[in-house]
Amino acid sequence: MILNSSSLIRNRQKDKFFGIDYYANLCHGSNDIYNFLSTPLDFFPLANGKNPSISKNREEDFIKQIKSFEEQKIFGFFQNPDIYSCHDSIDYLINQMEEFKHGLFIETNSLNLLGDLDVLEKFSKNHPLLIGIPIASVTKIDLSFFDDSHHFKAIEKLMKALSKTSIKFGVIIKPVIPYVNDDIDEFKDLLNHVIDYEPSFIYPTFSLNFDSKKLNNFYQVIDQEKSNLKSTYYDLYGYKKSWQSPNITDLKRQFIFNIKKTNIAYSMNQIIDLYKESSHQEQISLF
Repeated sequence: MILNSSSLIRNRQKDKFFGIDYYANLCHGSNDIYNFLSTPLDFFPLANGKNPSISKNREEDFIKQIKSFEEQKIFGFFQNPDIYSCHDSIDYLINQMEEFKHGLFIETNSLNLLGDLDVLEKFSKNHPLLIGIPIASVTKIDLSFFDDSHHFKAIEKLMKALSKTSIKFGVIIKPVIPYVNDDIDEFKDLLNHVIDYEPSFIYPTFSLNFDSKKLNNFYQVIDQEKSNLKSTYYDLYGYKKSWQSPNITDLKRQFIFNIKKTNIAYSMNQIIDLYKESSHQEQISLF
């Protein structure tokens, strides 16, 4: 159900997408990476080729819509586009939500979040709040559709700052691209870096999704930037719209082995229960 095509889209799979009730689409444009690929964790993976920009009409509609809900709802700000790609700060939106009991899931790896930590921490005292930080690797991935925000070293400052607050935050490991960032040892190294900051959750996905346009764009980049992989990809995947790393079994094993030595949430129902009190889902498999 689309309440308003410019602001809120209902999530009908409450055991997925971090338990949000509605996806909040408050910016024009899209994240560039969705021109090439997406993952099963991306609620709205469409790309329109436009740069992210502020939409005052959508923001006004969002504030109007949240006032109409009597029961508590969780609204999701996902990365397509990142809310901080069209705002230096979302303190205005947070302050508008203060008078209501609704909560937020924010997916971002923007350092602009640092400027909002005080207002978000205050918000989290009386409202459900969870922040998910997408990370793909420890160091920069040598593909043009990855910017600096996708690797750990670039956003370690964000992890460090969040770890000093009472805000619940976690890490979403994505995207994992076969033969690019799916090495077992490198994945273990990434886990160790993340675990050091004691996040509330870690959730990986080892799958990629494509449509015809994304796949063609992806293959063009591979042909230009990693031509040695092109024949390997064609042999293994061809034009399949869903890919998984050939290392998926070992990656899962490595993840479970390391995460079970901690108290960090790692299944979707555990993550939802971190901040959504009304959640009573049955146990959901990680994969």
